Amino acid sequence: MKGKTLASRQLYGAIGIVIVVALVYAARDVIQYLRFPGESAVSSQWAGSGVTVELAGDQDHGGVYFLPHRATIYDLLREAGVGNVARFRGADLAGGVHSGDRVICDTARSRVTVGDMSAPVRLALGMPIDLNKATLEDLALVPEIGRKTAAKIVRLREEKGDFSEVDVLKRIKGLGKKKYDRIKAYLSVNRPSCS
Repeated sequence: MKGKTLASRQLYGAIGIVIVVALVYAARDVIQYLRFPGESAVSSQWAGSGVTVELAGDQDHGGVYFLPHRATIYDLLREAGVGNVARFRGADLAGGVHSGDRVICDTARSRVTVGDMSAPVRLALGMPIDLNKATLEDLALVPEIGRKTAAKIVRLREEKGDFSEVDVLKRIKGLGKKKYDRIKAYLSVNRPSCS
């Protein structure tokens, strides 16, 4: 009897240890995804110290990559583990990438093109969306904007032309100071660079 009780206690102890370890790892993973209001979804190790770029088109290596400043398309492809980068001869692999870029790697045509990340991806990464490019649907994704306010923003942009700054939104009827203060972090106005 004593042998059975000792063996069953050991078994229950081992099961308990496995459960506790599993809970610790699960809690660690859950805490990693919890965010507090105002906290960026991008890891703090990259905030302000690098660029966030999306690689698309390559099924095996697609995703979001965090690279140092002055990184190039070549650096992105190497970081992603895309083999035989030399096959992209027509592409400007030395061209720089910037936060919010979406690099599309077309391996069938050996082409690389650069565009913008979609609004949902930008917002998920804690990056603002451009008021001058955002669609009504994009703007409706921003917390507290909703379709009605998004429609007002699009209408104002159509009437007045591209926005020169986010503060222009203060002109929208029904958009009070508190609401404006809560949504402005999700929005930006990217001006074309002068060459």
